[in-house]
Amino acid sequence: MQKVLVGVGLLGGVLVAVLLLRQQPEQTLADSLKQMQAERKAVAPESPKPKSVSDLPVASEQGPWPVAVIEDPVFEFGRMPVMGKNSHRFIVENRGEAELELKAGNTTCKCTKFGFGESAESAVDRVKVAPGEKAVLLINWKAGDAPDRAFRHGGDVHTNDPKNPLLKVAVEGAIEMPFDVMPQFTWDFGSIYDKAASFKGGIASRLHEKFAIEKVESPSGKVRVEVVPMTIEELGTDSFVGGFTLQAEVAQDIPSGLFSEELLLWTSVSEDPVRITVKARKFGAIRLQPLPGTQLNPETLTLMMGSFRAAEGKEFQLLVIVDEKDMQEPFAITKTEADPSFISAAIAPLGEPSGTVHRYRLTLKIPPGRPTTQRTASNPGFVRLQTNHPSGDAISLGLMMYSN
Repeated sequence: MQKVLVGVGLLGGVLVAVLLLRQQPEQTLADSLKQMQAERKAVAPESPKPKSVSDLPVASEQGPWPVAVIEDPVFEFGRMPVMGKNSHRFIVENRGEAELELKAGNTTCKCTKFGFGESAESAVDRVKVAPGEKAVLLINWKAGDAPDRAFRHGGDVHTNDPKNPLLKVAVEGAIEMPFDVMPQFTWDFGSIYDKAASFKGGIASRLHEKFAIEKVESPSGKVRVEVVPMTIEELGTDSFVGGFTLQAEVAQDIPSGLFSEELLLWTSVSEDPVRITVKARKFGAIRLQPLPGTQLNPETLTLMMGSFRAAEGKEFQLLVIVDEKDMQEPFAITKTEADPSFISAAIAPLGEPSGTVHRYRLTLKIPPGRPTTQRTASNPGFVRLQTNHPSGDAISLGLMMYSN
């Protein structure tokens, strides 16, 4: 009986072991590696990361301490020209009882640099100052290429003064153009008919109190300029310290159409001239006006032809007003020059004359089926029409178009 019970007990134990083995999932190689890494991490914890070390001056925990003083931390330089360079010496004094350590920090702009020393070449970014002594902080800066009436730049100075660990210095003022031209750089004389056109401009400076206009050069010789010193009242209107009123005149005998040239003013304080663009439009015996459906820029006498299909072509019409006084034959076009070359021009009377003034319809035509063409502001086309008018006046137009 005991043998039977022992056998049954052994059989039960085997069955329990088999059931337990079936319940445990198989352990993969990846699971084993993870378990090993976890055990290793528990045994050997990660070492702490090294702390970053600052090179800034550090105040001692107990005195005596230094006292850093800059009497005038902001320097007002007044005015300077664009692209000009300047420098200033700040004085840092140690009024404490311990050695003062100073280190130049960041500046507010790449245009600004500073260091301790009497010159930019010998300046260093770190210095020690004994009690009662002083150090020179030299700042150098460069102006940009545009006016800036609120220029302010500087930087930081780090110290071991516990009450003033950070000092700030700055320079401020106005960046000015050497000269202001009024109106600015372009003088439009408007339309000229049977007499010269005049214009009043000026040139003045906030930097140069005493300068002279040594020469005025008109490449065509058609522009005359009278130079008159500005009054105190005229200078004071915009804080100028020196300047001149320029009474200019464009001659009546400029060529018909749009007149444009660059007037050069040579001054006593610059090797380069001041440049002023002069514009005028001469309306002689022949005048042009756009008819409905045609766009003409009166400033540049450019015909805006727009976009159209090359296969269909297009035409444009303008009103031509001609004073035919002293003419012995009917007004006519004698020669046509054009770019693109396939543009044709025809003129026909329009309405009845008014005294010696006659009106004509000018038709510019681009025939259908011509090559696609593009003429832009950087590559404009043109039409020049010579006439039989005794004045020698011609019709000259710029063209902008896109045929596709």
